[in-house]
Order: sequence, then C-alpha cells, then structure tokens
Amino acid sequence: LGTTGLIDVDTATQLGRILGVTYMVTGAVMSHRQGLEMVVKIIEVESATIKVADRLAAGNARALFRKIPGFVDQLVANFPLRGMVILDKEGEILIDIGRKAGARPGMEFEVYQEGEPIKHPVTGQILGMVRKRTGLLRVMDVQQNLAVCRVLKREADQVIGVGQKVVSRVKPGRRGYTYGSYSASGTGNLRFIRSLGNRGTGMGDFNVPYGLSTDPEGNLYVADTYNNRIQVIDAEGVFKGCWGQQGTGSGSFNLPYDVAVDSQGNVYVADTHNFRVQKLDSTGRFLMQWGQKGRGNGDFAFLSGIAVGPSDEIYTVDAKLNRVQVFSPEGRHLRSWGQKGKGSGDFAAPMGIDVGPEGTVFVADSKMRRVQKFDAEGKFLAVLTGKLIYPTDVAVDRASGNLWVLDGAGCYFYEMSPSGQTLRSFGGPGAGNGQFVKPYGICADDLGNVYVADTGNSRVQKYSR
Repeated sequence: LGTTGLIDVDTATQLGRILGVTYMVTGAVMSHRQGLEMVVKIIEVESATIKVADRLAAGNARALFRKIPGFVDQLVANFPLRGMVILDKEGEILIDIGRKAGARPGMEFEVYQEGEPIKHPVTGQILGMVRKRTGLLRVMDVQQNLAVCRVLKREADQVIGVGQKVVSRVKPGRRGYTYGSYSASGTGNLRFIRSLGNRGTGMGDFNVPYGLSTDPEGNLYVADTYNNRIQVIDAEGVFKGCWGQQGTGSGSFNLPYDVAVDSQGNVYVADTHNFRVQKLDSTGRFLMQWGQKGRGNGDFAFLSGIAVGPSDEIYTVDAKLNRVQVFSPEGRHLRSWGQKGKGSGDFAAPMGIDVGPEGTVFVADSKMRRVQKFDAEGKFLAVLTGKLIYPTDVAVDRASGNLWVLDGAGCYFYEMSPSGQTLRSFGGPGAGNGQFVKPYGICADDLGNVYVADTGNSRVQKYSR
C-alpha cells in the first residue's frame, strides 16, 4: 500500500490514532535492474510528521528480508526507551525496562520528575510538562523485564525516588545528547578524518604506538610504547598531556603495549615489560599496581592487551601464557581461561582484547588468524575468521553492536557483524592517509569514531561516520 500511495503520512496518522499507537511504520518495495530497494518511514502519530526515513537495498527478496531486522533496529535506535524507577534498595536502582524492551548493560538513563503542565496561552492546549531532572543512571545488569542500575550523578538538592520517570540516552556529541537505544545494525559510511602525530619524542609525537582507548568524554588515550608514556588527546585532535617515562617505579613504564579506561575515568596501563598493570586516575596520578613476572594467577609473561568490562572488571590477555585473566578494579584476581593450542578456547600469541556492553569478550587470537568470542565467565561461544592474516586487535562498536577487527599483517581493518559476517573493510599498506604499516591497536568511542594505532608509521588515524 505504501508503494501505491494509498498509505501516505495523513492516512498512517489516522490509522495510528485508531490503533492507539505512538508511531506508525510504512514501507515501499521497488524493483529495478540492480535488485530490490525498500524505503521505510517512521511517522509520529501525535505530530503527523516523518521522524525517520531510510533505504535498504539487496540483490533479491531473500537477501532483503534477511536484512530487515537489523535495518529496523537501526531505525528504532532513533527513539528513546522510557520507563520509571520501581525500587531503590541499598544504592541499587531498579527500572521497569528490561532486555525485552531493549535495555543493555552500559546504557545511561536520565531520571526526572514531571511538574506543572505547559499550556498554550491562547488555546489552553496542554503542550507538554515541565521536567525537573533528578539524576543519571547507568545500567549494570539486565533481566527480562527490569534493569539494575547504579547512580552516576544526583542533581543538587534532588532525590531519585520510586515513581520518577527515566529516558535512555547515549553519549553526548557535538550537537548535545542523542536519545535512543543501542542497535545491532551497521555503521553506514566510515570516512577518514585526520592523522594524529609524527615519529618523535615531543608532545603529540609517537614512537611505535601499540594500544589505545577512549574515555566516557571522548578523549583518546594512546600507549606511546617506545616513548614509554601515555598520551591524551581530545575529540578534536588537541593534545592534552602525557604521563610517564622509562623506568620501573610507580608511574614509570617499560614498553607499555595497551591502555584502557573505566567508567569513572581511571586509566589502566598494560606495562608490558614491567610485567604489571598500573592504575592511574584521570589526571595521570598513580593509584596502584599489580602483577609480576611468572605463570601463576595474577602473574604476566607478555601482557599484550587490556580492556574494561561493563562492571569495570579488568580483562587482560597474555601473548606468551596464551590466556585471559580477569581482575577487580582493585587488582584482585577473579578468574582466567585459555592455554596454548588450536582448539576452541585455546590461543596462539593473542595480542588484543575487548569487552562488549553485555560482557561478551572478544580476543584477537593472532597466530591462529581468528577472533574468539566468550561470555563474561570465559565460556567459548564462537570463532570469527573472515579474511584475517594476523589479527592484532579487536574493538566492540557500542553504537552499532558490530565488531572492528584490525589485521596487522594485511594492513586492513574490518567491520564484522556479531555473528562474524564481514561487512566492509578499510585501509591498505602504505604511508598515505587511510593506509597503514603494521597497525596494532584499534578502538571505537560512543560517538561513532574509530581510531587506529598505525604502529609502523608512528601515528594514529581517526575515522568517523
């Protein structure tokens, strides 16, 4: 009916009011020489306006229908999840939005109270309600019909209480906050933005950088490996500072291979040749360290990668011991898995690791030319291969749910679906923009940016949607 024009915006709005829904979805499928194309619109019933419109193309009907669920998720991601606080117990806040409604660990919700109605001065029509924000929550655990949250922020002189309303949001971009849910769709076009740094020892220069990470504010942290320091760069590419020097003391490093940042802004450094993890605050002040050379729990032989989970647990991967270790934020050993081998759950010189918002762990099993997928406890789930030659790092795109896999030997990085389907590739060998020489690190922030540690060219390259 959308193709014939019988269902236009006005008709969809009238039908939506009859059905008592908030939004109506209309679509039209067209056939042409290259295949099929579907045009979808989401119409807000109350305002009778098109809120989202997009296109989906495929070579045939079967391929088109396979793409529809992810495509719809992408469209729905433009709309917020709404609910209310249902329990406040011992510092944990429960909201009535669960896995069924689209809640995921790591999502953030604003909490607010509704005040007086806002009325039109002439017609008296109620246009909305005054909102008073009371705080900000982050989802820590999700059940079928509810989510367990912790308080990130309480507004001054405000109390978060049962019955207050919540609305989901993702991280702020240049145009302010974008409200919506996480989706499992593709990223669309990714374009090269800029190259950061040159080979050298000055601030903003790099000497064989291996690992990188971003914080909740969009700042980039680079493990400047052969300069034995961590450099911090803001989202606009401005260098904000650097910490560390070569040494064995607190706050000094010996070839740090990777870096990770938790939800509080604390920085964890894989101090590889000192066989330890160092924890710093957001200003670079040393807080604590753990680890030593060895093979026991909490020991390291070649600490090649580090990542932070949704509950701020610290995940490390060791390229010599061929294992993953998990620690509390205070350095207490929690669990470990893996050994040298070719089977599922075994590793051969794994170099990179990342953890998704639901706790899913991805390991770049470098010499086996694959990425392995585990649950948070270390249970093997799947293996992803594609065209990989020597995967050096992996990053979860929290905005889309997809995976970025960096191939250090092929000098490409790939976007993969959670099931392992290769969606697109970027890069190639060389020293030009968008080219790499032995890249070892990749990360993605919540704003749609992807950063690659172009190790052999001693620089970092930034991409964005």
